[in-house]
Amino acid sequence: MCGRRCPVSDEADLLSLVVAALEALGVPYMVGGSVALAVWAQPRLTHDLDLVVDLPTERVAEFCRYFSADRFFIDPAAMRVAFAGRNSPSLGMYSFTDMETGLKVDLFPLRRNDPAQQAAISRRVDMEVLEGQHATVYTPADLLVQKLRWYALGESERQFRDCLNLVLSDLRRPTPQIAWAEIDRWAVQLGPPVQRAWQTVRAAAEAARDSAADTPGSRSGA
Repeated sequence: MCGRRCPVSDEADLLSLVVAALEALGVPYMVGGSVALAVWAQPRLTHDLDLVVDLPTERVAEFCRYFSADRFFIDPAAMRVAFAGRNSPSLGMYSFTDMETGLKVDLFPLRRNDPAQQAAISRRVDMEVLEGQHATVYTPADLLVQKLRWYALGESERQFRDCLNLVLSDLRRPTPQIAWAEIDRWAVQLGPPVQRAWQTVRAAAEAARDSAADTPGSRSGA
């Protein structure tokens, strides 16, 4: 196993297998996590794959058949049990492992009663996410909303940095794609913890933007 030093080609190959299975089954999906972050912002070193999948539990076994038992540690019965808990704190996440590379795939079942997730999958976009590999991913705004939710759950420094990375990277674009007013609305709808998370990230982004604007010869991108 290559642990956490797997080459990008291994990550791209695994994502290609997962995406091919989902597309062969006609299952809507969107890539999140570090792969989506690398599309829209500065990459973060990690080699796990995160995907939201609109995979019915009755088709779980069909999906699993795309992954051979001699290479993948994947259990359809355990996946069905995990997906049944999609409204629990774990969000129904099921992980399986590519034993050849040590890479892990985290699958999150789409939640019908989650308006933010429903909006995100309706707006997902096709992008080259890894070299030579296209997939449908969160938009930067929807990825920010999801990462704010994770940050609100545990206030982890990693999630804070990811959120700030997304916002600052967006500010540097000639045409920013994250409308702060839209994030404000989602934060209100998703509740006080997400509002507090967004206030913290927004304040840090504003401070960084103002600091850059005060530096001679710099441009804030705002």
